[in-house]
Amino acid sequence: MKSFLLGLVVVLTGLTTTLWPTTTKAYGGTGHAAFCEAAYQLAAPATQKKIDAMVAQHPDYDSFGALCSWADHIKSDDKWYWAKPHHYVNFPHERAKVTAEDCPVQGGCILSAIQHHYDVLKHNSTDWMALAFLAHFIGDLHQPLHVSFADDLGGNRASVKYFDQPTNLHRLWDTDMLVQRGGDSGVQQAEQLVRGAISLSPIAVTPAQTLSWANESAAITRRIYSQYRENQELGEDYTAQWGPVLEQRIQQGAQRLAAVLDGLYK
Repeated sequence: MKSFLLGLVVVLTGLTTTLWPTTTKAYGGTGHAAFCEAAYQLAAPATQKKIDAMVAQHPDYDSFGALCSWADHIKSDDKWYWAKPHHYVNFPHERAKVTAEDCPVQGGCILSAIQHHYDVLKHNSTDWMALAFLAHFIGDLHQPLHVSFADDLGGNRASVKYFDQPTNLHRLWDTDMLVQRGGDSGVQQAEQLVRGAISLSPIAVTPAQTLSWANESAAITRRIYSQYRENQELGEDYTAQWGPVLEQRIQQGAQRLAAVLDGLYK
């Protein structure tokens, strides 16, 4: 699993240096690039060709990994304001699980957004925006703190120090641990991104399926918060405990995204 993450961080060097601002959320530039590049490598060749054709429709992005952060880049544009709630779902502290009722009818959430863009692609397989949204949101859903609590904005208000640097729980799980676990590993082949991963049978997205993935993240989020103390100092012990969990979530999500796209395109 460690080699998988080393490859993930290397993707940042090749894909994010010139394309992405440092303010991106949800696995940050590092995670979304690696997540989607891994999914691409796990997908069937016919699926890869479909993806390539849709990436070619957008002149500002030269790979699927790069396109997967488009949904973050547009957050500052008022015309996309309606999509901001689609990056997460909140549930009450007193409940152990997310339910369908936690997704507002007005505005929606990550659960309804994934289903919507999947359904769009079923009827129009060449819609690159639907692909970009779907891939991004499946990535977000597997980052535990995107299935979290409204009162501190999914960990954005939960201040901590990580190796003596101020951060918060959300950023810690988006970016900080990825960089710490990966380090400067040098250039590696794309195949190393998926070392240890397996290709799954095609998956059809349903509300029940998406809710199941959300509750995997919810269970991890509750464990994260059970250990949280405001402004606590975190370092090697925290990374050793939670780094493998983060890696597993990225790998699970990439496998599932590839299977979803194979179901659409294979």
